[in-house]
Amino acid sequence: MEKRLSFGIKTKFIVVSSLIMALSSVTWGGWFWYKESGHILQRMESEGRLLLTSIEAPIIDAILYEKIGVVEENVGLLDNFIEQLAARREPRVIYAFITDGTGRAIAHSNLDMFGRTYRDPLTLSALSGHDFTGRKARQAGMDAPVFDMAMPLRIAGKSWGALRVGISMAASQAEQERLKREILLFSGLFFLVGNAIFYVVGLTMSRPLKELSAAMVGVNYRSLDVPAPPRRRTDEIGQLQDSFNEMLGRLKKTEQERQRAVAQLIQNERMATIGKIVAGVAHEINNPLMVMSTSLFHLERKVPQELGRYVETHKEGMQRIETIVRQLSDFSRAGTLDLQRVPSSVFFKETAGFAGMALKRHDVRLVSRDLAPETMLAIDKGKLHQVVLNLLLNASDASPAGAAVELTACLEGTNYCLAVRDGGEGIAPEHRGRIFEIFFTTKPGGEGSGIGLAISKSIVEMHRGEISFESRPGETTFLVRIPLPEGTEHG
Repeated sequence: MEKRLSFGIKTKFIVVSSLIMALSSVTWGGWFWYKESGHILQRMESEGRLLLTSIEAPIIDAILYEKIGVVEENVGLLDNFIEQLAARREPRVIYAFITDGTGRAIAHSNLDMFGRTYRDPLTLSALSGHDFTGRKARQAGMDAPVFDMAMPLRIAGKSWGALRVGISMAASQAEQERLKREILLFSGLFFLVGNAIFYVVGLTMSRPLKELSAAMVGVNYRSLDVPAPPRRRTDEIGQLQDSFNEMLGRLKKTEQERQRAVAQLIQNERMATIGKIVAGVAHEINNPLMVMSTSLFHLERKVPQELGRYVETHKEGMQRIETIVRQLSDFSRAGTLDLQRVPSSVFFKETAGFAGMALKRHDVRLVSRDLAPETMLAIDKGKLHQVVLNLLLNASDASPAGAAVELTACLEGTNYCLAVRDGGEGIAPEHRGRIFEIFFTTKPGGEGSGIGLAISKSIVEMHRGEISFESRPGETTFLVRIPLPEGTEHG
């Protein structure tokens, strides 16, 4: 298959602009040359008319004087006029002669041509006409053309002859040559400067397109984090850059939603599988746990007092097992939501109340702030209470005695946000990537099950929200974002 040549927009623009500049230069130069050449010819005609008109009357008088006998014909008045004309240097006269009414030369600057009869169109036109006539003509043996002129010699409508003068156009031709060089030089400069300007314009037009093309090449399904090309223009190219940036933003958002959906699907599948296993394990543990609890109750009533501390240790262990079994049961039931429309102020007030009661056994202070304008939430109130309580209990465990644990509600765009902040030591960098994994805990052995944050993350994601955290030495903040229902208005 024959490969076709491909040119970029800059090359096409420069080629087209060069053709336009060349055509403009030729057209302008040709028009100016034509107009100036006409002006030069008109100037020569004006000078020639003035010259012939100035001596027309004396020549006619001399002819009349000779005709009526006032002066003799051999006096040579006409020859004197012709000699004076031939002696002129500005304009330079090539030839001059006078004819009678029949066209015969009665005075001539070239004595060899004396007595010759002229029947050329210019002479005949002067003999039969009433006005000055001039034309550009070529003279044999001369490089420069001659401006050939004829003036009728008439009195009272009677033709007495014609005055013919030819002046050299060498000076005019030299002026035209100089003008031609100036036009060519200016046209060349105009062409070069115009092309340089169009080159810069083409470069300015093509650079953002190249940047946009490079950015498009860098976009693929693996990476949409392509730096957007900077917008430098406000025309259609700038609009194209804006459209590309908007498209890239939509692609990023769609890809993030897809990845979130895939991750949520995987998480749901994993949680469902774990939930089934956990439900079975919890059920199987509950049966012997009930037997052990009953036996321990009767044993506590019958053992001697000195053995009571051992029974108490067994009771604490049993309570720990019951707590873990209860958390496992909660985990297995976390896969469904009972959504209700709840005012944000009511939800926060209830959450803060439950949190205050839950933290009474901990040596911390609860500081709650509702900064969110009144709005409606579509949530599973009980499960979100569980999320907040899990975060607050973790915060109280991490905080030093007497420290403040903060619960803050606010609106962030179209999200209802709950922030829980503690004043603990912070989460170690090596633990941050696993903090939401089930059964992972940073608490000492026997104090944490590693289920609470996993349950909280699952509940938040089922609300199509997200849970994140920021941690540094002396402060950790967990942030829960829950999307508001579509069309929700808030004060």
